[in-house]
Amino acid sequence: MKKLGALILTCSLFSLPYTSFSATDEEIYRLLQELAKEVKELKQENQFLKEEIERLKAQQKTETKEAKTEVVKKDEKGIFSGFFSKGAYGASNSKVDFYGFLKGDLIWQDSSSVGTIYLLWALPKDKGRHDSTSTITFRHSRFGLDLTRPYKDFTVKGKFEMDFYTESSDTVNKPWNPEHAPLRARLVYLEFLKDSWELRVGHDWMTISQLYPHLSNFPSGSYMGNLAYRATQIRVTKNFKFSEEDLLKVQVALERPFNFGKLNGVVVFDNDPDVDFAFPGIEARVAYQTKLFDKPALFALYGHYSGQEYKKDYKNLSGDIKTTSFSTGMELSLPLPFFKKYNPVLSGELWYGQGLGGYYTAAIDQTARIKYWDESEKKYVYATDLSGFDKKTDKIISITPVHAIGGWVELGLNLTPKLQSWFGWGIDNPLDSELKGVKGARLQQQMYYAHFLYKFVPEFGTGLEYLRAITDYRKNDGDDGIVNRFMLSFYYFF
Repeated sequence: MKKLGALILTCSLFSLPYTSFSATDEEIYRLLQELAKEVKELKQENQFLKEEIERLKAQQKTETKEAKTEVVKKDEKGIFSGFFSKGAYGASNSKVDFYGFLKGDLIWQDSSSVGTIYLLWALPKDKGRHDSTSTITFRHSRFGLDLTRPYKDFTVKGKFEMDFYTESSDTVNKPWNPEHAPLRARLVYLEFLKDSWELRVGHDWMTISQLYPHLSNFPSGSYMGNLAYRATQIRVTKNFKFSEEDLLKVQVALERPFNFGKLNGVVVFDNDPDVDFAFPGIEARVAYQTKLFDKPALFALYGHYSGQEYKKDYKNLSGDIKTTSFSTGMELSLPLPFFKKYNPVLSGELWYGQGLGGYYTAAIDQTARIKYWDESEKKYVYATDLSGFDKKTDKIISITPVHAIGGWVELGLNLTPKLQSWFGWGIDNPLDSELKGVKGARLQQQMYYAHFLYKFVPEFGTGLEYLRAITDYRKNDGDDGIVNRFMLSFYYFF
């Protein structure tokens, strides 16, 4: 404004009629000197801004070139992988890799179970035996985006991975419509890596159990011996690299467990029991990676602790009842020294804990035995869920966590260069005495499976799987349930 004012004043002096105003030579000279000074300052500021713009352009060009040099790779055909993001909110470009697979499944099983497009457990003999089912589904298909932005001393990464395993509407009144398949957030997290440290924040596989049996059945052995699923968490990892082959990985995480209680099957609690506990769960894992017989090997120990808080009276939201969950376990993956041409690998997991229902995927989804007063029946009821609980009249008396032990073991073989196979067994065994009085209690579940995957080319393959699930019930609850399940799958990997 000062510079503009000086310019206007000078012009005004020269434009005024001589008869109305007369300026001395000294005044005109002083104004011209001030104007010349202002013009010089403007030129200097413009030059500085021009140099700053050129510097920023050069810096962005250099950073983009460095990023491309560091993260862009070519495959065997010379094709560049990935692309670059535009860079939003002032960020520079990040490398983006698009990946996933398309999968179609034809499924047939000889008995009814909980789950049809995937199997969780068999129904009792008098409810499900010999009631065969079949279906065709695409919902196991998934896609994801890996993001990478390297800097000189650290790297920032991110992941989005989606699939179609979710419901589009109220499952009671409007069943899931495959023609309007909604997406589900499978993995969503950001990651910061510097030297031997890693910080990961978001929705990822649980820190505890990280080995999974190779099953085409989507839950991968959940409630059949495979502990753990995915959870929102904040995880810190420290890597101790002793040699090119030996790595010790120590991980600690704060977790947000997914063990939502429900009333009447569909209505979520007014107060979420996980949030009401007031503290996040904690997970920890120590894993040693090395090589045996020139093949990768792994040994790991893990554990977690978390809890929930319920209300005795849900009508008035009064009276706190806390229950806790913990686990301790080990994982193992070992190459075997015999039949080396088939690359045999023995993998497995063994665990023990309590309160492991819900998304800890153990105790056959029976977290605790809940004793409550049923006002309509005028008696005490024992249950492992609250589907029959009336929050307006019924009252919780006590909650006892259910202990369980389980695990799985698997043998993997490459029978031919294009044919992979896996043979396995698993067991999930809650403590029977802690399910006393629970109608329809699932006392134990085992799985036996054989899975074959043949790849005609690296991108296209077909799979065949046989899975046998045996779920134990008391005689008066309908006797043991058995399901024999066959899946024919087609894959396009990209």
